[in-house]
Amino acid sequence: MNTAIMIKTGLVITGIVIMALTFFLHAIRKMTVNLAVVWEFLGVAAILTGAVPAFSGWCHLLARGTAIAMFVIGILVVWGGYQLCILISALSMKNQELAMQVSLLNQENEKILKELEKITEEK
Repeated sequence: MNTAIMIKTGLVITGIVIMALTFFLHAIRKMTVNLAVVWEFLGVAAILTGAVPAFSGWCHLLARGTAIAMFVIGILVVWGGYQLCILISALSMKNQELAMQVSLLNQENEKILKELEKITEEK
């Protein structure tokens, strides 16, 4: 099989996998909406790069070994990016939860202070 066809097919498959994995991670609430949208755009870009001949003219210039190395490095970069985005999403969700807890504690503190003022006024 021609190396250019392999590269184009690999890009389309990679784009589909990126989009499916991103949708799954967002569905199980491991990734926030903003990061999921960015990853979906990256998946669409990979699919378009592999499917549209105007965007994949460079594929004919690469040798088979270079293409394999490019995909291995690309997979490692994408995997690292996913790990980083999952970590950022988890920290963002925890930060949001802590902000809600602090808000509830502040409300409870205000109620306690009002009750304390009532008790001290009565005495």
